[in-house]
Amino acid sequence: MECSIKSNIVKTLGICINSVISPTGNLFKTNKFGRTIKYLLYTLLTLPAVGSTHHSRAEFSNEIEEIEGQIVEIAWRNPHPVLTLNVSNDAGESELWEVESWSAVNQLVRKGVVGDLFQIGQTVRAAVRPSNRRPGTLLGESISLGDGTQAVLRPGSDPVFPDEAVIGINAVAEPNNPTNENGQDMGLFRVWSLADREGPGELPLTPAALAKQESFDELADHPMWNCDPVGMPVIMDTTLPVEFIDEGQQIHMRIEQSDGLRIIDMQPANNELTISNSIMGHSVGKWENNTLIVITTKSSYPYLDDNGTAKSENMRIDERFTLGSDGNTLLWEATLTDPVYLEQPISMRMNWEWVSGEIIRPWDCLESSSGREP
Repeated sequence: MECSIKSNIVKTLGICINSVISPTGNLFKTNKFGRTIKYLLYTLLTLPAVGSTHHSRAEFSNEIEEIEGQIVEIAWRNPHPVLTLNVSNDAGESELWEVESWSAVNQLVRKGVVGDLFQIGQTVRAAVRPSNRRPGTLLGESISLGDGTQAVLRPGSDPVFPDEAVIGINAVAEPNNPTNENGQDMGLFRVWSLADREGPGELPLTPAALAKQESFDELADHPMWNCDPVGMPVIMDTTLPVEFIDEGQQIHMRIEQSDGLRIIDMQPANNELTISNSIMGHSVGKWENNTLIVITTKSSYPYLDDNGTAKSENMRIDERFTLGSDGNTLLWEATLTDPVYLEQPISMRMNWEWVSGEIIRPWDCLESSSGREP
């Protein structure tokens, strides 16, 4: 039997489908083993734009396919949980496919998608996009659990499976966490959750930065693969909560991603020449009314973003953390200046909001949990 479609995903999954539906349509087709498959084609432009906490998704196809299989292994860890499925191909042979969640565990659990939803031996259907670089690896958008419920693995996306209850769209209440009905009197020192953010747009890169970017290999070079800590300024571009703690002459900023910790000195060092470079850099802060102003230098972290854009140790980061008039919002504004890799300074902005009862969760990262062999 010949497949009438020659798309990469069909050939990758070894499944024959009679026709393709439009990106906006819903149509069920059956392969030669009688399995029901809904074939969807999406482009990145038709899906909601959601920032990544960890790394890009360039290695994955834009096409979404459904596969059905039995769970044989579960790695429920950050940065991305992985379900290994035993799937029958067109020849009736068993194949193992790793379905990597779009989101981190910490993002999923806040939406009610917890590890207990998945069990060894459970038969599930998965809406996935195949990797163009890692054979046998799929990016999971949504999982049909086999009980009339689907778990959405990509924040901001629409449910894939019709007529099924949905888990993973709305935030769920944190159980047994202390709450405060009015956070106006708490000031800066509490947990903040991301509301929205604005990036710098097209980067004004120098020729040296462009050359560095060309040589960047995400699978080989990205620190996410080995659970390496993330440094400044990338650690600030996170969708996960942050917390400010008053330590007297210092302000500690806990960042849930990578169990990050920034230390902001509220008194300048006597001799900054004695301070060594580090991935978080050296941060000095001061108060200006309700705004915390921070200057960070000496960051040895090599990247400006998750796309391998280089930054030098000469980068200076000027930040302003401003409390909103309602006391429950926080505006972060940053200007990044790098004489080596940026032709001009760039700006970033994030809005945080206070969510009563929110906490900083442990990162609990598992090396190579995204499916790459260590």
